[in-house]
Amino acid sequence: MRTILAILLAGLIIDQLTEPIRVNVRLVEINVVAFTRTGEPVTDLAKDDFEILDNGKPQEVRFFALEKQSLPSGTLDPLPKNVFSNRRLGAVKTAPGVSVVLFDLLNTEFADQANAKKQLISLLHKMQPGERIGVYVLGRQVSVLHDFTDDPSQLAAVLARFEGREFHELTGATGDQQPRPVDLSATQGRFAEAEQLLNRAENVQRDYFNVDRVTVTLGAFRGIAERLARQPGRKSLVWISGSFPFTLGTTQKDLENLAKDSPNRERGSFQNLFDSAMRAVSDADIAIYPVDARGLIPSTAYDASHSAGSEAVYSRKEEPNRALYSPPNIDSMENLANKSGGRAFFNTNDLQQSISAALSDNRISYTLEFSPTSPPDDKFHVLKVQVRRKNVNLRYRQGYLASSKSSGLSDPTTMLKEALGSPLDASAIGITAKLEMPEFGSGAWNLTTTVDSHDLAIREENGKWVGHLQVVYSVQAETGKELAGVLDNVSLDLKPEIWSKISAEGLILRKEFRPPGNAAKVRIAIYDVATGRVGSISVPLGQRPAS
Repeated sequence: MRTILAILLAGLIIDQLTEPIRVNVRLVEINVVAFTRTGEPVTDLAKDDFEILDNGKPQEVRFFALEKQSLPSGTLDPLPKNVFSNRRLGAVKTAPGVSVVLFDLLNTEFADQANAKKQLISLLHKMQPGERIGVYVLGRQVSVLHDFTDDPSQLAAVLARFEGREFHELTGATGDQQPRPVDLSATQGRFAEAEQLLNRAENVQRDYFNVDRVTVTLGAFRGIAERLARQPGRKSLVWISGSFPFTLGTTQKDLENLAKDSPNRERGSFQNLFDSAMRAVSDADIAIYPVDARGLIPSTAYDASHSAGSEAVYSRKEEPNRALYSPPNIDSMENLANKSGGRAFFNTNDLQQSISAALSDNRISYTLEFSPTSPPDDKFHVLKVQVRRKNVNLRYRQGYLASSKSSGLSDPTTMLKEALGSPLDASAIGITAKLEMPEFGSGAWNLTTTVDSHDLAIREENGKWVGHLQVVYSVQAETGKELAGVLDNVSLDLKPEIWSKISAEGLILRKEFRPPGNAAKVRIAIYDVATGRVGSISVPLGQRPAS
């Protein structure tokens, strides 16, 4: 078991974070949700149950973990004196992943906004703490209404004060969907022609606003993906919206009508914009869950008596010809969800149930990682995950960009700085710290840190178990100002018997230091280079021993 001993040296830790450790192993992470035919989560799969194909080629699963949120187990036993943990045993464990609820004002009518907001607030009041959720708002740009918290009551309070609005881009895009009737028997030909020109002009206007909304919406997805790209673990984007206008004139009938209409009308699809956004979403490993805020949308083809509640169900008579009718842009929703590993919810008035089902995927999932056998080619690779068990269905992202450039996961600078500066503990890597004070004020302090080995990407190479960590100890004043700090590069190269012991007891790191007189706490941050996972914890120094 490797022990690292060093004296904390004065100086800003930021100055030490300019040369990140580099590794030659590229790991691709896939977050997988497994469920039965009835939708129940499958929680007992093992590493050997999974098979990964990268562009059809089998890949070795190098890292495997079941990400499972625990439930409260009654009264907690207090931790021993001067022992601290970012995961309290028996408490609600914050899931390593995060969920963003994107409240879409740009594409949703005001009445649907109000109903969705009411149901979301009601759901948040019913939820227990333990899931990290943030609420974002989409208008002309994305704004953060409340960043990640595991306290749903905070989100409910912020939402209750929030007032929505309807954007003119939506009203301009929808407007009067029916063209004005032209009665040739009651008007002269020139007036009929003018009426037709007016209809065509309105169609051009609607197309303009649709293009604008799609451009802003897909740009928002890219922005959210960039914001969450460094966040380890499963990431879900619950997109509550009232319209999904990702296509214009794509059916044969549409193209025939457009050929007779104004040459200024938009034609085709938003495939290039869509592909660009989806690549960013895929690279960030975000699963999108569109939730249709319009509720139940009846039609002559839709058989409501067969509805399953959370998703559209069509009668047997309609199923073979489903393309003849779907609620507006439902195919866009499903395409977006399927490509990212999410799920679409529509044709239901129970938005609470839909949002709850979307959030539930973050509670239990599997993390798989593999090192591609082929070199990066800057092309999009199709992923396929299979499980060696019958009647188990999977949701996961459908591919990734094999970029020859650094993914950013090998550069811990930003991640460590954010972890050190945050008032909250990061729990993707479990940490327990024990502080031992000297008997006299001039003596050395000792800090023993135990790292949960199950959260580390340790792999077998040439008969040994190897991994790479960066560990930062930052001595801070009460205000959070850094007084001293040190960065340790931890390269693990372990014999099987040593790794077996660490697996059972945890990885133990020891640090001896003498804090300045105005120091109030030691902030510890641990970064796993292979996965980008971060754990952090604050250790209060308490009252100093007498000199």
